[in-house]
Amino acid sequence: MTGTASVPEAVGSSIPRAAAQAALDLHNSARQDVGTRPLLWSPELSAFAQKWAHHLAQDKGCRMEHRPGGGPWGSRYGENIFWGSASRFNARDAAKAWYDEIRDWRPGILTGDNWHKTGHYTQMVWKGTTHVGMGQAHCPSGAVIIVANYDPPGNYMGQSPY
Repeated sequence: MTGTASVPEAVGSSIPRAAAQAALDLHNSARQDVGTRPLLWSPELSAFAQKWAHHLAQDKGCRMEHRPGGGPWGSRYGENIFWGSASRFNARDAAKAWYDEIRDWRPGILTGDNWHKTGHYTQMVWKGTTHVGMGQAHCPSGAVIIVANYDPPGNYMGQSPY
């Protein structure tokens, strides 16, 4: 694969551009390892992720919770969520935590048995996903929540991520 995808100046969220670039680079390195195309950064997905991160941090008591299936907060994309106990955690740290699930992944199709331990990783490398965006918010406790949204989503049971 040639070229490096760049995060635009207008990131779309409160994530600093350098941290967004580091997270995108890590995603794309993981994707290159399994032969899937690099992701592009989406400011629109980042804004979507930012809203949910802020909602979790401020309105949900800093709980990690995926978007519901419908309603005003309804999900339209794939989603990974990271919680860190201190504000020093950034988007690359989140991507690294998701990537580290590779240790439990056994290539093949996604099932209910292997998804629970590896679903963040498989979403990162999902063959049909083309765009990612991330947002982050700080909790009153000082913790941080980072949300990534992926379009098109992945993690379909019975399919291989790559």
